[in-house]
Amino acid sequence: MSDQKYLLNVLENIIHEKTQFPDTDNIAYLTVSKIGKITEPGALDFGGSEYNAADIKWLEAKKHSDEDKYGWWDLNEDMYLVEYNEKVQLDETSRVLIQLWTKALKAGISHPTLVITESRDPLQILVTVSKAGIDIKENARLSEIRMI
Repeated sequence: MSDQKYLLNVLENIIHEKTQFPDTDNIAYLTVSKIGKITEPGALDFGGSEYNAADIKWLEAKKHSDEDKYGWWDLNEDMYLVEYNEKVQLDETSRVLIQLWTKALKAGISHPTLVITESRDPLQILVTVSKAGIDIKENARLSEIRMI
């Protein structure tokens, strides 16, 4: 099975297959569904009994003009939680790598590279926005996913 067919099998909720699965690469693009700010701290402990997820305030995407079909998030320098449109469904032997799309880096945003070893629903990542800020449109491509 080709890498792209494999990715088609493990990704759910693909927005636009032709755009997200380029012909020349063995990758797929992940797209932005929601962006939030961490408003209250979470908690971690050794045993897990005191674990508490951080509180997230999901930001509203706003249209820049009446002609816009989709809204934009106008982000300042900070860290944000991004939830992708796509979900990953892996079996116990599958692994995928998520890395930042090069154009996203050039636009002023970064995130860590992740190796995913289990299904994720929702699929989320913490991003850092540069001092200049960034505008992100709903469903924008942010990351690449590939099998490893």
